[in-house]
Parts: sequence; C-alpha cells; structure tokens
Amino acid sequence: MSRWTIRWRLTLRNAAVLTGLFAAFCAVMLSLVHDHLQQQADQWLGEELRELAEEVNLANDSSELLGTLRKRYAVHSHFHFRVLTETGEPLFQSRFLSNVTLPTPGPAAELRGQVVQDLEIPEVGTFRLVSSAIRDPQSKPLMLQVAAPKTAFRREFQWYVGTVLAMVPIALLVAIATGYGLARQALAPVDEMVATAERISAERLDQRLQVVNPRDELGRLAATLNAMFDRLHRSIDQMRRFTSDAAHELRSPIAALRTEAEVVLRAPRDAEAYRRTVEQTADEATRLGELVSQLLTLSRHDAGQVPIFEETVRVDLLLLDVLGRFQNRSVERSVALSCGPLPAWLVVGDDLLLSQLFYNLIDNALKYTPSGGAIRLWGHVYGGDLVIGVQDTGIGIPDDLLRRIFDRFYRVDPSQNGDRGGAGLGLAICQAIAEMHRGQIEVTSEAGEGSCFQVTLPGEPDHQPLTEEEDIALAGEAI
Repeated sequence: MSRWTIRWRLTLRNAAVLTGLFAAFCAVMLSLVHDHLQQQADQWLGEELRELAEEVNLANDSSELLGTLRKRYAVHSHFHFRVLTETGEPLFQSRFLSNVTLPTPGPAAELRGQVVQDLEIPEVGTFRLVSSAIRDPQSKPLMLQVAAPKTAFRREFQWYVGTVLAMVPIALLVAIATGYGLARQALAPVDEMVATAERISAERLDQRLQVVNPRDELGRLAATLNAMFDRLHRSIDQMRRFTSDAAHELRSPIAALRTEAEVVLRAPRDAEAYRRTVEQTADEATRLGELVSQLLTLSRHDAGQVPIFEETVRVDLLLLDVLGRFQNRSVERSVALSCGPLPAWLVVGDDLLLSQLFYNLIDNALKYTPSGGAIRLWGHVYGGDLVIGVQDTGIGIPDDLLRRIFDRFYRVDPSQNGDRGGAGLGLAICQAIAEMHRGQIEVTSEAGEGSCFQVTLPGEPDHQPLTEEEDIALAGEAI
C-alpha cells in the first residue's frame, strides 16, 4: 500500500473505518431486532397462555373443562396447547402434540411464574415453549403449556439480515466515495503547494506558498516551506554575489600577470627589467594563491567539511606569537600595540587556523588605525568560555555598514576610509574559523572612535606551569 497515493490510502482507511462502524451498527441493530422479535413472540405465547388459564378458571368441573378445551384448542393454526395434572399426566393436548413429547420444567406444585425455553422437535423444527402452573376450581395444581414454531420468527429475522447484507455494498461504495471526496478536499491545498513549488526555480525565487490558516498542519507546512525558500533565495543570492565577486577578484591579478607578460615580450629588455617583471609576477601569483586559499577555506566551511580537531592549543601563547609578528609594523606605523593579562586557556583545534583568525583581526586593526593610535588585546573567562578582544582606536565602522562587515568580498567604501587593499574575505574567514571551533565572533564599533572584535572560544583552563622560556615570552609581550 506504500506505493499508493496518499489520497487513495486516506480513502481506503476512511472506507475501512466507515465500514467497520457500519458493521458494528448493523450487528447492534440486528441484535436489538432479534431480541425485539423474540419478546414479541413470547408476548403472543403469554397472551395465549393467559387465555388458556382463564378457560381453566371458568370451568366448574373437569368434564366442562375438557369440553371447552377440545372445542377451542384441539386445532390451532399456529399455537399448540397442553394441560398436565399434578402427577404429570396429560389432561388435554392439541392434536399436533399427540405424538410429540414436551419437556416439563418441574412438578406443577413447585412451579412459580412462567418458564420459557426453546426445544428441537425431530423432523418438525424448533419451537418456543412457555410453561406455567395454576390451580383448577377444586384447587388442584395444573401445568399449562403453549408451544409455537419459530419458523415465522426466523423468516422475519432473516429478512432483516438480508436487508442489511444488501446494504453492505451500497454502504461500502458510499464510504469509498465519501472518503475520496474528503481526502481530495483535505489534500487540495497540497496540490496547490505542489503547483506553486514546481513554478519556483533559480530564476523565479520570489514566489511563495499561500498560507490560508497558519494554525493548522498544512498552514505550518506552507510556512516552513516558505521559510526554506527564503533561506534558499538568500543562499542563491549570496552564491551569485560570491561568484561574481570571486570572478572579479581573480580577474584583476590574472589581468596584471597577462599585462606584465605582454609588455615584457614586446621588445628585448635588460636583465634588470626582466628581474622586476618576474618579481611583480611573483607578487601577483602570491596574491592570487592567497585569494584561492581563502576561497577554498570558505567553500569547505560552506560545504560543512569541518575538520576533526585532535590537537590541544594553548591560546594565550598562540596570541603572543601572533602579536610578535606585528611589532615592527606597528612601530613603522607609529601605532601602540599592547596586550593585557591573558588566562591560560586550552582549546581543541588547529593552531594554524587560530593563528590566521587572530592575525586577520590584528592586521585589519592595524590597517584602519591611523598613526598615534593604539591596538590592545585582552582576554577573560566568561560563562565557561574564553573571550578574546582586539580593540583599536581606528576610524571605526558606521552603524549602517556594521551588519555587513562579515559578508564576503565586502569592503568599506574606499571614498570613506581609503583603499587598504585586500579582497574583503578576511573577516568572513575569521567568522568561519571561529565557527569551526564551536565559537563565535562579534564586533562593536563607533565611527571615529574605533572598533572591538570579540572572539569567544569554548575550552578549559590550563593548570600546567609554564616553562621558563614561555614565562619570559609571556612577561615580555603582556605590556
């Protein structure tokens, strides 16, 4: 049945339920009809028994009683009668019972009320028998019995059964038709969703499913699908922008390489000219390689190819090592570079990726901090995680641009902040590396005052004592 459509599965299940209910209703109804017919037959037997008792009570003696019984009860079209004495001897019986033995429920003197029972008479059929005891005018106990065949009862009950059985196919067809109609009506919104979803493509991502009732199951399904289409729309837009920006960024160094090669090949050059061309080519190739490496890092992150880290990294020592690479550059740019106390903290991760994360942040801060400014690193433990801050007194980021600072290939307008170079992938890579280590990165900034990037990394404190070289390095860097 799993290969059938949901509509037909719902139809058959609905038909099965309705058929089961109909069968239960018919069973209960036939049981009630059976009991009603039986009570009606017993009522008729009781009336005949009361008439027989009245005749017995009206008779003055046995002769008169026999005469009356033979006249009225010897032959009857439907009922058969018998009167027994106290000793069980037949005082009177209908002609039909002359060769038939009827059971007695007990002595007449001990019988109380009416006793009704079914009996099977060989070669005749099933009869319903009612017995009762009374006293004649001489106060002698007599047993009165009235029997009637159950043929009419069975015939009438079989008619009801036949009528119900004849209604079963009709009821089944009605159940199937009703179930199909209900299933069709219930699944009509699904058909509309399918039609709308089929119209949605990469070129037509603006269409959405209609949410008629957001509180029912189909409404929640449509809302969930619309949310998925929204995410898909944003992802495709980001992919398009990413592809366009990547092509633009790759085109620039490739065009530079081609131009330099064409210029140097136009005419013979001396060795010095060739050396400068080769150096420029090497610089462009290095830039191109770094850009490709950054794109590869981001694409792996997007594809969910998160590496399994097994190495334990001492973050505070790693930060001091990265900070040391910027000492000369900070002096050249007249920017004060300092580091506050850092907690000894261990993170399960990759030291190269973490180094790239903090290198990008410090490099970014140094690019956008003018001469005479300052850059400070600090760290503290908050909520069981290590929070590292890279704070500068640079030009800051306007509020309207702050939300896009981690977008790929996004760079602040050079007309506002000057062109600092780069492809605009540094902060996007920082965010990806932080997420690879189950952390996060946030930024707060104020235009003209500076920015502060905070990296949160889960881990645990390191209680191992530092070596003498590490202690000297830590003391020398924490200014």
